[in-house]
Amino acid sequence: MCPRDNSVIPIMSGGTMDETTKDARKRQPLNCTTRGVGERLMAWNMRENLPTEVPRLGPATIRNPQTESRVGNYRSPDSRRAVLADMDYIMSFVNAGQPVPSLLEAGPRENLYFDPATVRAAIVTSGGVAPGLNRVVHAIVHRHWKIYGLDPSRGGAVFGVFDGMAGLAEQPVDMMPLTPADSGKWFNDGGSYLGSRREFNFDRQVMAQRVAENLREAGIQILYIIGGDGSLATAEKFYRMVPGTSIIGLPKTMDNDIPWVGQSFGFSTSVDKAAEIICAMHTEACATRRVGVMELFGADSGFVAANAAMASGRAALVLIPEMFAGLKTTEEIERAFETCLDFLREKVLRQERAGAVVVIAEGVGPLLAKKGAKIMGKEIDLDRFAQQVATRLQKNFLFDARRRAITTFVNRPRHHIRAIAPNAADRTYCERLGALAVESGLAGYTGCMVSYWLNEYVLVPLALSAGKRSVAMGGLFWKQIILSTGQPDIMPEGD
Repeated sequence: MCPRDNSVIPIMSGGTMDETTKDARKRQPLNCTTRGVGERLMAWNMRENLPTEVPRLGPATIRNPQTESRVGNYRSPDSRRAVLADMDYIMSFVNAGQPVPSLLEAGPRENLYFDPATVRAAIVTSGGVAPGLNRVVHAIVHRHWKIYGLDPSRGGAVFGVFDGMAGLAEQPVDMMPLTPADSGKWFNDGGSYLGSRREFNFDRQVMAQRVAENLREAGIQILYIIGGDGSLATAEKFYRMVPGTSIIGLPKTMDNDIPWVGQSFGFSTSVDKAAEIICAMHTEACATRRVGVMELFGADSGFVAANAAMASGRAALVLIPEMFAGLKTTEEIERAFETCLDFLREKVLRQERAGAVVVIAEGVGPLLAKKGAKIMGKEIDLDRFAQQVATRLQKNFLFDARRRAITTFVNRPRHHIRAIAPNAADRTYCERLGALAVESGLAGYTGCMVSYWLNEYVLVPLALSAGKRSVAMGGLFWKQIILSTGQPDIMPEGD
């Protein structure tokens, strides 16, 4: 989200605005840059057409067997939370006499659609692994069994589907019934016990059709999809094909780039570990008088790299895709990229005993390649981009203040930061997500994901999960990184 910069549209003393300020506010009610604003820009552009309603399978006629004293206060069907906390946005609707766009609050309901004792549910973990996957699975299983009294003798079951969406599309589906005793064996482990296999043999529509057919044949009434933007997009296609099944998404991406999700689970753990590794690399670099090039996750957005760099306080240069996304020509991109590397060279040149770490998000190389940029006249090698950067630094006369040549080394700690056990914050978060997913599924909601948004747990329609969140180049967070490293701000003037 793009932080506000009130210096652009000043507030007059005494809390009143002059006419110039009012006109500016009307022209640009969302006062931030056009890149990286994500949900704010989407909400403003779509206005009252923003899809915020969550479908329901039908009337909820089954009295919840659990009391409020056990599961928490029931949420009424019309309990909603504002889409944005931006007062300019909210007041634009108030002044027009229109309802402010809002999202349905997640939580227990007084009346349910499915009988908790006899319901048949399935869980699938899809995409790459992230810290906390097993904990979410356990939270779902535990909620069904221990809180809502799932009864196998009456047909009730919770199945774990193996191998992600690919496994869910297989015929027959490879799955096993789960109990809390099963999931409790691995609930604090990293990775995913259920596994996730990448499947590229089907296009999304064909996969959606096969999954829908399998769900109907297996009599699955609730499907929990723990996955990223690709899995949620597939779910958005097939949930209408199974009108008797509740499709509940739990957004999973270590990159933290799914829209309308304040922070995805696993992100906190990954940043913790990545910051620790940056500090270790900095120690190594200083001790051996070298420059380390570290590549972190972030195919489209640089949240992991940027946050880990800031948390460590040890990065000499940070490169993320958003830095280059707004540059239009190949020449602009190459010039900006070289400017950053030249900055690092000059930074090292001022050190008597050199040592530095460059942090790069993995999406930088593919973005530069897509734009036609080259390094030292050579095509970008997507598998060896970090090494290309290291080679470019070393061959461009990398010396310390005593004119001693400085060598480089590369580290790509990919699985070291995602296939690990979740920290305490993510474990708590995963428990809450799993419990709220069960509450939403039993109540008959479908075609939505459970999200932690603006400090509230809400149900977000799957239609809103498309696209990518990104770091705002004009925001306070990124400017703090620029100030801490001293690196050049390559954002075009006036952007």
